[in-house]
Amino acid sequence: AVLLQELCRFACFKLLKKADEGLATLSEDGRSPISLRQMAYVSGLSFGIISGVFSVINILADSAGPGTVGIHGDSPYYFITSAFLTMALVLLHTFWGVIFFDACERRRAGGLGLVVGGHLLVSGLTFLNPWYEASLGPILILTLCTGLWAFSTAGGSFRNVLKCLSCKQEPEGRVMLYSALQVPPEE
Repeated sequence: AVLLQELCRFACFKLLKKADEGLATLSEDGRSPISLRQMAYVSGLSFGIISGVFSVINILADSAGPGTVGIHGDSPYYFITSAFLTMALVLLHTFWGVIFFDACERRRAGGLGLVVGGHLLVSGLTFLNPWYEASLGPILILTLCTGLWAFSTAGGSFRNVLKCLSCKQEPEGRVMLYSALQVPPEE
């Protein structure tokens, strides 16, 4: 299932790349109105939302019966753990989308391998449930690390985060909120 999802992510990249070329030919200045980074973010978020919806539907089906999870020796942490795992998967798919698109664009097989490997690892860790400590902790750590990797892949830096949080005044007296990501100005 993971390999099929990653194949679909690659097909999505190819389709959006073609669409980007078409949008560039239609525009007046020859540039696409949407960047590849924006498409990667939206695509990853879409994959994540779809994954989250399937997870929530499965959890709701478990909660509807015929029994109640948590009695007769089952873990009472099933629902809260499932919520955290769903959150982590939505975020991970978003981060993987950014990293995957960048790796495809720059033809970096290592980045693609790490995305697929990370996806396989997270899916494999869920087999450790209902021993939630063994799966939830590593998945949340992997989510944090992958988020930092996606942030740097998208052009983010710690200096820009500090600029964004400081809300420095511009010389004209306007308050300028800086983006944490370096986006070149449009000409």
